[in-house]
Amino acid sequence: MGGLEINGNAEVLNTDGEVIPGFYAAGEVTGGIHGTNRVGGNAVPDALCFGKIAGMNAAKN
Repeated sequence: MGGLEINGNAEVLNTDGEVIPGFYAAGEVTGGIHGTNRVGGNAVPDALCFGKIAGMNAAKN
């Protein structure tokens, strides 16, 4: 439930909560969207949704 903290755009945040330019993440490596816990079944749609968001944003750069 931890890992790299991301925002709604799947951008990875540094320890000050600032976006790290060009760094996107999704799936089990991420945290911060659901807090410190989530229902296990939410991991699949979370990975799919944020994977698409991360891919679309990375392709823009």
